[in-house]
Amino acid sequence: MALLSEYSLWFVLLCILVGTAYSAILYVKNRNIDFGKRPKIAMMILRGVVIAMITFLLLSPMIKITVKQVDKPVLIFAVDNSESIALQENNNANNYKQSLKGLQKSLQQDYEVVTCLVGDQNHFSIFNENEELIDFNNKSTNLSAVFDDMSSVYRNRNIGAMILLTDGIYNKGSNPLYKAERVEYPVYTVGWGDTELQKDLFVSSVNHNKQTYKGNYFPVEVKVSANKLAGKTTLLTVSARGEEIYSKEIKISNNQYFETIKFNIEAKEKGMYKYDVTLSSVDEETNEKNNHTAFFVEVIDSREKIAILYHGAHPDVSAIRQTLDAIDKYEVDVFPVQDFKEPVKNYSLLILHQLPSANHPITALMEEILSNKISTLFIIGTKTDIRRFNALNTGLQIQQTRDLFNNVTPTYNDNFTSFTFTESSKQVVKKFPPLRTPFGEYKMAVSSNIFVYQQINSVATQYPLIMFNDMNGVKTGVITGDGLWQWRIYNHLYFNDHNAYDEVISKTVQLLSVKSDRSHFRVLGVPLYEETANVEFTAELYNDSYELVNESDVVMAYRNEAGNEYEARFSKQYNGYALNLGRLPVGTYTWTAKTTNGGKSYTQSGSFTVSEMVLESLNLVADHDLLKSMAQASGGNFYTPAQTQEIAQAIRGNENIKSIIQYSKKYGLMLNSWWYLIVICLLLGVEWFMRKWGGGY
Repeated sequence: MALLSEYSLWFVLLCILVGTAYSAILYVKNRNIDFGKRPKIAMMILRGVVIAMITFLLLSPMIKITVKQVDKPVLIFAVDNSESIALQENNNANNYKQSLKGLQKSLQQDYEVVTCLVGDQNHFSIFNENEELIDFNNKSTNLSAVFDDMSSVYRNRNIGAMILLTDGIYNKGSNPLYKAERVEYPVYTVGWGDTELQKDLFVSSVNHNKQTYKGNYFPVEVKVSANKLAGKTTLLTVSARGEEIYSKEIKISNNQYFETIKFNIEAKEKGMYKYDVTLSSVDEETNEKNNHTAFFVEVIDSREKIAILYHGAHPDVSAIRQTLDAIDKYEVDVFPVQDFKEPVKNYSLLILHQLPSANHPITALMEEILSNKISTLFIIGTKTDIRRFNALNTGLQIQQTRDLFNNVTPTYNDNFTSFTFTESSKQVVKKFPPLRTPFGEYKMAVSSNIFVYQQINSVATQYPLIMFNDMNGVKTGVITGDGLWQWRIYNHLYFNDHNAYDEVISKTVQLLSVKSDRSHFRVLGVPLYEETANVEFTAELYNDSYELVNESDVVMAYRNEAGNEYEARFSKQYNGYALNLGRLPVGTYTWTAKTTNGGKSYTQSGSFTVSEMVLESLNLVADHDLLKSMAQASGGNFYTPAQTQEIAQAIRGNENIKSIIQYSKKYGLMLNSWWYLIVICLLLGVEWFMRKWGGGY
């Protein structure tokens, strides 16, 4: 501890002099009361010290204290909380939990012990032996996401080690081994579950179109697997709305049987159809839950035609087309812009990649688009003529002084309500690689609606990366950068799918291609939700001038298949409405939303389906080889459940897992010091008592 002041500490002598002079005047010159020589000297000293201390505060003294901080190593216990742990025949979930709790308790005193429950979403919490958080009921497992979440939640912390307790089965995200190879801390793995094949028959996967149109025959592939059931026979049936539409007898010919069964289904009527796929059970089968699965197909009236026109060959064109080709309701044509001779009125949407350009100003094409009120999506790139683009009244103006470009990453706009965007996709999108956007000042029309903002390095901006506009009934969208193909590759490389990228493209196209709705009351949602997702709706209410208003309440009544009815009220957000029903049980629901405005009543109705997730029951064979590889790659060790308590010894013996001691300096004004005030009060109190005792005032 040290004493500091902005003035020279020689002024302390002046403070002592002031205190001495004051006490001398008070006691030496005052002869009215005879306190006695010794008491008078003592009181003079007390008063002098108090006055000196008070005078010293005029120098604004500060106290510098060196504080020692001990940052204990953080031990992350990543616990697989999915159904596959409890479904395995030889698992003893309670023993697993008790063994884990004993290990955490033994390490709690010397380390910061954190539990991370791995499942549909990862949840971090400080270990508390009185809390029972593990229930093994999550519907999916994403082991790679644990490493990403740790680097975010515990950034700049002293992470000592991860203890991963799992069966090694993951059904979402990328291979966790790639993540374990890059971390700077050891990963100790505990292999739960049974690595032996059990006698089991199951539907491993179903491939199908998510959408088709009425009257079409769409293909379905059902992949059937069986382990250790050679010689058995099962019956595959596919049914919809209580009617059997396909069946086939399957003879299992060997102990590791696999067969892909292909057939076509006719889409007869418009709507959302649930198709149940069931394998009849066989003797000695250990798990019948994975004998059944379901898939959903939306049947629509007709296809919408979309044209992609491009300045020159570019991988973005292929990346967009692959997404749209997988959606059966779209018929996609691709042309170099100079070869496009079709009437634009035949299309619901035109996607213009790097157009207009210096070589292709497309003046005549834009006049035809505007006269027919065709929706347009512009994708700006290095070949785009920004001056001509600014003249197209898209709702966006880009003012450039130099022909330069920025590398920008996407940031989701939480206030965007034109369509719903899943939370899982939001988390993936923010990790996408950068696009190249023009460097300049972006000016948006008041009617513009931004879906994704630009983030330049770590600076979030209000510049649009993906935006929409609706002017006089003509809808336009603008993606201000090229390089979308990198998003698609990244999505597959790190998450083993294209879901987030496909959702960005498909919902952008859907918003622009759908016919304008001139109704005063609109309720927006999706027809299908997974059981782990929140059921969400947005609503819009327009007055007679088609201005958004939200003074009135909007109430939704929804009913499940059993006939039970529930009611929920939309919350008001900005000029619109939002409703989150949370997670609902599996089944089909019908809903009716009502509101009033200007003395008029409005009603909208529809339906949605919550689908069951059966990912965890498809594969129950533990993958301990993966866990051994992860431990080896990170400098950790692999343990069986019986060896769980040995992890504590390994951690304590690891010299790299130790506390970090940091020293920091803290400064504080002595004027704010409570103990300084107490000393002054005590000295004055003693002096007052002595004066009273001596007969003074």
